[in-house]
Amino acid sequence: MGGVPQTSLTSPLVGREDELARLPGVLERARAGEARAVLVAGDAGVGKTRTLDEVAGRAAAAGTTVLTGHCVDLGDVGLPYLPFTEILGVLAADERFAAVLAGHPVADRLLGGGPDDGTDAAPSRLRLFEGVAALLTELADVAPLLLVLEDLHWADQSSRDLLRFLLSRGVLQRPAGGTPGHRLALFASYRADDLHRRHPLRPLLAELVRLPGVERLELRPLPDADVARLVRSLRQRPLPDTTVHRIVERAEGNAFYAEELVAATDAPAVGVPSGLADVLLIRFEQLSETAQQVLRTAAVAGRRVGHGLLRDAVGLPEEELESALREAVERQLLVSADGDTYSFRHALAREAVYADLLPGERARLHGAFARLLAGPDRRSDSAAERAHHYRESHDLPEALAASLEAADHAQRVGAPA
Repeated sequence: MGGVPQTSLTSPLVGREDELARLPGVLERARAGEARAVLVAGDAGVGKTRTLDEVAGRAAAAGTTVLTGHCVDLGDVGLPYLPFTEILGVLAADERFAAVLAGHPVADRLLGGGPDDGTDAAPSRLRLFEGVAALLTELADVAPLLLVLEDLHWADQSSRDLLRFLLSRGVLQRPAGGTPGHRLALFASYRADDLHRRHPLRPLLAELVRLPGVERLELRPLPDADVARLVRSLRQRPLPDTTVHRIVERAEGNAFYAEELVAATDAPAVGVPSGLADVLLIRFEQLSETAQQVLRTAAVAGRRVGHGLLRDAVGLPEEELESALREAVERQLLVSADGDTYSFRHALAREAVYADLLPGERARLHGAFARLLAGPDRRSDSAAERAHHYRESHDLPEALAASLEAADHAQRVGAPA
């Protein structure tokens, strides 16, 4: 296909030698029974996910069970314990761990939203947190465990509270008597450039880094030499040195920005755009109109969306939808994920497409998702998403009703905040 950037689906990891030496050392200590946690900070696009993916791949090859949970941005509406329920969902679908989770009260409560078993919310939440810690340590007794929490800056308060408990009173605590601790490590990433002075994550981070088993790792922008190596590795045919120099200069050490600038060299327009949003939209604007329509719809859904929900929201025949999705995947804007879902390759790409929507278009698509999620098969744990979509579509009465339903669900799963 002419004009398709010659990049691999997973870009090569260039640089980060210090980080790749430090994080495996943390895993080695965890495998020896010294549970550890690392808070990975960095600006958007600097390479947090790529670095963690590399370390997680090496950990899995060494026999460590790797479980990843993601936080999502729903504005003021939070999905209770989302990264942890995602992890439990992966465990429940894995035959090796299904027996451990079968009938487990914590799994039943978080995945099924079962009834509260206590009359007082505070002790009930404490039992829930203790149950999650006990479940994780039980799994770590079977095999070394690595938990990866992505985009912690979007975590809801209940997820932050659970993380605080796990690291301060739960899985990092060493047993009495000098016996080995739990074979568990936790890596959590967050965008440092998103943490304004009043961001709710800031006080938690300040508290966690004082714990003896927690350390902070900051991913700084790549040196120019590493960016140049990355740029040259992304193309089968070499780029002119002047083009490489311009990309290195504009990328300012940001790996994802450099990748998109390389992709922009295939654009028919003369020159490389200066704005980040312009660069991020280059691949999007090279798609067919149908594929652009699908991506606009997917951007409103969030970082990832199920095939059936996307199909119903976009309103295209199945063959046209599949063709558009294949085009978006080949252009490396979408990634086909487990569970019949699609996700944007990078959150920045999704944010750029979403920001490019017209106000009326945005409200209309949010309304479509809200109505689909409120259909006959609606689940109580989708109430927070419905509230978000109704609010963004300016349907305030339905947003209020969905918010109340979301509050009831949150209370049942021990997330009163």
